[in-house]
Formats: sequence, structure tokens, C-alpha cells
Amino acid sequence: MNDSPTVGATVHLVAPDGGTGTALASGFLTGPTTVLVPDPPRMLADPWARYAVRIAAGGDVESVRVAGVSLAAAAVDGIRTAAAVLALVGPSRHAGDAAVAITLDALTDSLRRHRGDLWAAYAELGYPVAPPAGSAPSPADLAPAWWLSLAGDDLSTFAQGICCVTINCGGCPKK
Repeated sequence: MNDSPTVGATVHLVAPDGGTGTALASGFLTGPTTVLVPDPPRMLADPWARYAVRIAAGGDVESVRVAGVSLAAAAVDGIRTAAAVLALVGPSRHAGDAAVAITLDALTDSLRRHRGDLWAAYAELGYPVAPPAGSAPSPADLAPAWWLSLAGDDLSTFAQGICCVTINCGGCPKK
């Protein structure tokens, strides 16, 4: 893990009046305009909901609206993992704190070693992340997860779906 402060994010519903509601999930900044949410709750799959994230590094907190959500999941060789990648409407001012370059192969290997635990895999690769206190168990420890119908059977394809959408991922196929 590097010496940067943890760059954590909480995802909130945006209320009809434009205010920010209760936190739905925890995640972390993976690029200037992307937040990764391990083990996303079903609510993040709602295409009609509006979200905002509160991004914190050290004592500095900012709020950024979410432009879109992508979901990825894998269930292979006893590894079950899922993530939501949130595209932000603009770059976070904390982007430099989370700017760790990784490769697709390194992420895939780390996911295998950590049995799909995204917090541990990204921490091993140098991201300044730590799971929130009292966080839920990993998907592998849960009863059938809501996202299993979305799960692919290739961990490398899953890693590509969460890594290659960020500018910090190297070694991804160029389109």
C-alpha cells in the first residue's frame, strides 16, 4: 500500500429536491472520473436513479454527481465477485491521490490471489484503499447474490470491465 491517504467514496441517492440522501454503498476512486464499488447493492442497478458520491482523502471531502453506472460480475473457480463502476460528471480533485497505474494482468492475478476481494486486490496493487469499518462480507461468503445472473465465467474479462474504463489501467486492448 502506498503512503497516500485512503481515497474512499460513499454513494448516495440524489433526492427529488436535489439533496443527497443516505449512503448506499462504499467504494474508492480508481481514476479522475471513476469510482469502483465492490459488492454493489442492487439499488446501484436501477437505471432511473440519480446518484452522487462523496469522495474523501484525509480530511478533505467533495461531492460529485454520477453520470452513469456499469456493472461487472464473475463467478469462476469458486471465486465470486462483482463491482459497479461509476462514471463521474467531472474529475475529482483527489484524482492525484489515487493515480496508481496498474496492468490488466496484474489486476487479474491479484483478484485470483485474493479470491475476488476487490479491496484487497487494489490495495496490493498500491491503491490507497481500505474497506469501510463493519463492511459486509465478500460475495463469496454470501447466499446467492442478486448479480449472479450477470456473472461471466472469465476473471480476466471481469478485470477488463472494471480496469480498462479508467485511465490508470495499462495493458488493456485499445478500441
